[in-house]
Amino acid sequence: MSDDIKNITDWQKLEQLIQKSDKDATLRIDQEGLENFCKDRVKGQDDTIAAVAKLIRLEYSKPKREKPIANLLFLGPTGTGKTELAKAINAFLFKDDNFLLRFDCSELSADYSKSRLVGSPPGYVDNQKGGQLTRPMLENPKRVVLFDEIEKAHPSIFDLFLQMMGEGRLTEQGSGKTADFTKAVIILTSNALSDEMAEIKNQHLDPIEQTNALKEHLANSQVFRAEILGRMDKVCIFNSLDAMTMAEIVIQKINNIARDFEVEVHFIAPEAIAKALEENKKISRFGVRELERILFDLFADDFASLRDRNEKNCEIGVQNGKIEITASKAKS
Repeated sequence: MSDDIKNITDWQKLEQLIQKSDKDATLRIDQEGLENFCKDRVKGQDDTIAAVAKLIRLEYSKPKREKPIANLLFLGPTGTGKTELAKAINAFLFKDDNFLLRFDCSELSADYSKSRLVGSPPGYVDNQKGGQLTRPMLENPKRVVLFDEIEKAHPSIFDLFLQMMGEGRLTEQGSGKTADFTKAVIILTSNALSDEMAEIKNQHLDPIEQTNALKEHLANSQVFRAEILGRMDKVCIFNSLDAMTMAEIVIQKINNIARDFEVEVHFIAPEAIAKALEENKKISRFGVRELERILFDLFADDFASLRDRNEKNCEIGVQNGKIEITASKAKS
């Protein structure tokens, strides 16, 4: 330390304050902030969001963990927000969408899928590249790790989950390095038995009884291995979305599409929202993902035309049964 700053402050006290600040930042999660952030992005699942936010706050505050922050199983029909909630949790906790590790388990159904995640053993081709799961975790262990449609994964993948969710670590086969999962949130999603799960949820209002009943039914149905269910901190059942919740989602997604074209929407006529919902009903079994395509087809061309004319604001109405987008003045 140079002489000109050596005596300018109490360096020992400053170091203690910085260490305390770092510790406080590490151990505190704003539960209300997490809830509100997720509710803005995921509609119709307020109870699940509240329960998950509370669990994450409590687990995050532990100074030392020997397992992930949370092991979560999201169950429910397609398009109810399971994947979107995982994305929202990642964005709030880790502030970067690129930190989300997402795997489609329909692509992990082959017997070699385990090597894809943890790398090939020494002596095999490309073993130095590492695994698509372990290598990113070695680089940055603070992530949400998402496995979509987990019931489609090869049985060998579940062996990895036992170690990852139970001990909070996985060894990469090629390098022998150990990836740390104690700073991560692990989320598995599934559409399996969604109607039966919803019925059990409604039968048990007590959270502990509900979790036990859900796990027991899943184990008895042999959809998931009992030892995997035993490592789940919470089993979350996502509600089917009613019409008004779908209307909220329509509005939200129309706004998102408009902003992609640098346009602000100031009013949407109820008739336009109802028309979008009618279009979605025709292929409702594909869920919210297909709704995004429908809305893009309905609105993107007009938003692009507004942008090309340097119009930044608009209103959406219906004329003679056809959606009509017109330029409007910015709100004062």
